[in-house]
Amino acid sequence: MSTRKTDSFSVRSLERGLDILRVLNHHNGLTVTETAELVELPRPTSFRLLRTLERLGYIFRDDSDKKFRLTSQVRTLSHGFDEEEWLPNVARPLMIDLCKRILWPVAIITNIGTAMLVRDSTHSMSPFSMFRHRGGFKIPLLHTAAGQMYLACCTPDMREQLINYVVAAEPQTFVRAGVTRPNYTRNLERIAADGHICIKVPGHNQCSLAVPIFTKDGVFAVMSMSFYPSAMSTKQAVDSFAQPMKETAAKISSGLDAWNEKRAA
Repeated sequence: MSTRKTDSFSVRSLERGLDILRVLNHHNGLTVTETAELVELPRPTSFRLLRTLERLGYIFRDDSDKKFRLTSQVRTLSHGFDEEEWLPNVARPLMIDLCKRILWPVAIITNIGTAMLVRDSTHSMSPFSMFRHRGGFKIPLLHTAAGQMYLACCTPDMREQLINYVVAAEPQTFVRAGVTRPNYTRNLERIAADGHICIKVPGHNQCSLAVPIFTKDGVFAVMSMSFYPSAMSTKQAVDSFAQPMKETAAKISSGLDAWNEKRAA
């Protein structure tokens, strides 16, 4: 690692934790030993820092090869910086076009560890808007359409890790939802096969239809459409809107890949 000028006000453990995030960002997974060598720290210290970052949701340990990898929650560290440029430049024009055609509000949602973050929406321009704010708020991971769609498209290891984090914080989450974890996992497999999910929003008089947005690296975000159950059934929503939503999601996916290639050039 590069040397730094010492500062009596600096916090060494924070600096070391950021060093670890930095090296993980440049490698496709690292073991404890590999991490320790790259950040020039004793193995026990590296292990404690890795476990801390894992507990905070920024990394996860892949059981298949025992390596630590970044989770999508690290994106929140750059929220509001150039990471967000993809919203106005890629996603929002396509969201607006879709909203004008289907009228119901749509939103772009990404994962931040144990929750999902609504990044942007067209509620402000939809005649059927349920609220006026565009984004910037969290929704639950396990029992929302966006969360389940994201989990369904994750790698198996990432999916289990994220579910474990939620269960650790909310041990009765599946009991309260009236579902067993094995059945929940099987339902995610069905959702992945369908490429969409349409369910009632927990605790609200509205439903949500969600589809995934991919990049070359895997699932990146979810696009959802909100509607009132009094207006149509979930089946009617799927029959009418799943396909145009998937087509728009595919355009956003292509735009994201082109955007990322342009930024990397």
